[in-house]
Amino acid sequence: MESSQSNENITTFTDSIVFNVIKDIASRAEIGLAKYNMTMDREDLIASDWVQEAYEECLDMALYLKRLKKDMLAMEEELRAFRTQATIKEEWSKLEEEDKNKKLKYKYGTEIADSNVPEPDKEKQSMNIKYAWHR
Repeated sequence: MESSQSNENITTFTDSIVFNVIKDIASRAEIGLAKYNMTMDREDLIASDWVQEAYEECLDMALYLKRLKKDMLAMEEELRAFRTQATIKEEWSKLEEEDKNKKLKYKYGTEIADSNVPEPDKEKQSMNIKYAWHR
């Protein structure tokens, strides 16, 4: 069976991931043909050339993965700090006013003159959220 005939028969899959990967491969093949005017059927490369091509692609992938890991770790740390802050606020809101004053007195070693604590500077607060892992 010719490849064009078999490609026409590939229309549906029960697995959307497989179907989307097949579409991506077809798209890459079209881009490669337009860019290099060649297909993977080319015969100007020998086996070691194909290995070198694959090796270079893997090196690129390692760089992309390292960058993504760095970004994900930063986002996870930011989320962890946000969750911690939310948990503290939730626990704090459950305390009776008298308990809050006792905790503040214990924490800072001073009497609380006014229970209304001012809101933090909005710009500083946004910096703390953006760079939460530095706390």
